[in-house]
Amino acid sequence: MGSFATRGEHAPLAVRQVAPTRSHANKRYLVLGGAGGAGKAAAGLLVAEGASVVIGDVRGQALEEAIASLGHDSKVLSGVVVDLSDASSIAAAIKEAEARLGAIDGLVNCAAIVRHVDPLETPWSDWERIFSINVYGAFEAARLVAKAMIAKGIKGAIVNVASEAGKKGHTQSLAYSASKAAMINFTRVLSEVLAPQDINVNCVCPGGMATDMLREVAVAYGDLVKQAPDEVFKQLVSSQLRRHIDPVEVARTISFLLSDDAIIIRGQAINADGGDTPY
Repeated sequence: MGSFATRGEHAPLAVRQVAPTRSHANKRYLVLGGAGGAGKAAAGLLVAEGASVVIGDVRGQALEEAIASLGHDSKVLSGVVVDLSDASSIAAAIKEAEARLGAIDGLVNCAAIVRHVDPLETPWSDWERIFSINVYGAFEAARLVAKAMIAKGIKGAIVNVASEAGKKGHTQSLAYSASKAAMINFTRVLSEVLAPQDINVNCVCPGGMATDMLREVAVAYGDLVKQAPDEVFKQLVSSQLRRHIDPVEVARTISFLLSDDAIIIRGQAINADGGDTPY
């Protein structure tokens, strides 16, 4: 069903400036997919809030550039190359992160890929590639970090970054949407599994965030509707905010879910899409 507006459009709402607290003082985190977007923003915010962070990403040069741009001391921020489609690479990265940090208090699972194609033309290889990273790799990372935390008696948190696509689905990215729905589901189950060890598990579902991935969406949609990608990108905004979501706004949600303040929020898929998803 379409919609009919009885109110005029309002001006875009400003990104609010929030001073970092010391809510993660002396905490140690691994942020996967941390070379850009919400992952990079989360890593920077967590360090500003007192944590030590290891960023993991498959893109070596982007990883170096992200660390340099965040500008923190190597004692509190470093990077490791990891391929989430390779179980041995995930295990090695977690082992390296634990060695650098001493222990891991929490994980941010932010790495993902997306392919845009007509759903009836989605090749088998796309499903395999997308699920190998967005689901199998993400779960393997969560599983191994949880085991490392349990071995050291650490009570912490895991935050998976899904997407509003995991709830609503998008026709031109069917496999991606399904992978994020799977992440939402395994978050729920893993939360219950890890509750006895007091490891909290939640996921965040961002919407139209100003990232390279959204620009890829704009290119794909632009090809379909014969519009310039920049024009399409301008339209991929929150209906309530009237603008793109800033990665730091999603990072704040991630930070909160990692903290002890979120102890009663468990196994949830928190919408961080500016009000576009109703459940």
